Amino acid sequence: MKLDVTATSFSDSQLNMQDEKLVIPQLQTSLETSVISAVHSYLILEEESQESGTTNNYNTNNGYGLINAGSAVSMAIGQTPYPKAPPIGGNNWGADMINAPTAWQNGYTGQGIIVAVLDTGVDYNHQDLNDNIWFNPKEIVGNGIDDDGNGYIDDIRGWNFQSNNNNVLDDNGHGTHVSGTIAGENNAIGVTGIAYNSRIMPVKVLDEKGSGSYTSIIQGIRYATDNGARIINMSLGGGSGSDGLKSALEYAASKNVIVVMAAGNDGNSIPSYPARYAYNSGLAVGAVDINNKTTNFSNRSGSQEIKYVTAPGEDIYSTVPNNKYANYTGTSMATPHVAGAIALMLSANPNLTESQVREIIVSTAENSTKPPQPNQPLPPSPSPFPFPINLFPFDLVSQSR
Repeated sequence: MKLDVTATSFSDSQLNMQDEKLVIPQLQTSLETSVISAVHSYLILEEESQESGTTNNYNTNNGYGLINAGSAVSMAIGQTPYPKAPPIGGNNWGADMINAPTAWQNGYTGQGIIVAVLDTGVDYNHQDLNDNIWFNPKEIVGNGIDDDGNGYIDDIRGWNFQSNNNNVLDDNGHGTHVSGTIAGENNAIGVTGIAYNSRIMPVKVLDEKGSGSYTSIIQGIRYATDNGARIINMSLGGGSGSDGLKSALEYAASKNVIVVMAAGNDGNSIPSYPARYAYNSGLAVGAVDINNKTTNFSNRSGSQEIKYVTAPGEDIYSTVPNNKYANYTGTSMATPHVAGAIALMLSANPNLTESQVREIIVSTAENSTKPPQPNQPLPPSPSPFPFPINLFPFDLVSQSR
């Protein structure tokens, strides 16, 4: 199944008068766009006016290249690169591709690290996730009191910013799939997550159709940051910027929370928002296939040097609601590979700062060890999906599936 996204584009002048719209580009079931109230201020291509530059390790196609979790973990603790572990194979080919088993072999599996998934919710009852869901230790279940004083009553497993309640169950499937790639349990069934001993904090910012608002996402970023997440996965994006969103990303970075953002599925030469803000904080993630070739749909890194890396994002097998599994495709699927790799790093060295994490990830990616090829983005090929490939429509925030 693939998710269908349709939307109406607005001019910049119209955008300044309209509420921001958000939607997740899902590749599995039919999606419609819905209009949601959101912030009104926009940052119109602020970063594109900045000086752009490149280094020998960065190119306009795949940024710094494919991440290497094993090398990133060894650098995080000041060790010489670990010997590469043998591949696992099967449905875990994505973990093999980013060298996650090397970190596992050396004892780092994401233990003690909380990863917030800002998405459509999470099926926290799933057999491959239920033991790896964050639980708020400061709240008493069902007493109707805000025990921890954080402004959210009975936020036992996170918060739903769409409905303003504590029901974070996934009514779409996208958020559960993302979560399985990060923290699917190592239990000999289904899928093994990149950081299979990390914990998922469900933060629902998108509804059952994959729609949401910048307001919800901004609130979700601040909630995750203030409640113990070290990593925030945002497999969503849109065509216009937002001062409020940019400020929320900077707030997370100031607290040493690393935000990992999907580059988008338009096949464009630059990422969508918020991934385009990765020049200053967070990481942008593009998608490659099983042969480490940039997918036609993935937005490229662009000429302005930002912290952009790649990860597997085509035909990724992971959890979906009701104890099921499915293959999804998109930069949404690449992003949790990077979030999981960072959880491995932080389980090895929890004292790393946000900027240190960013630098280690890019300095251990493939382009740091071999010369990049200055490829220009190819025009999108005819899509194998029954929808237009522009999955991050302008003035929408989209699930980049």
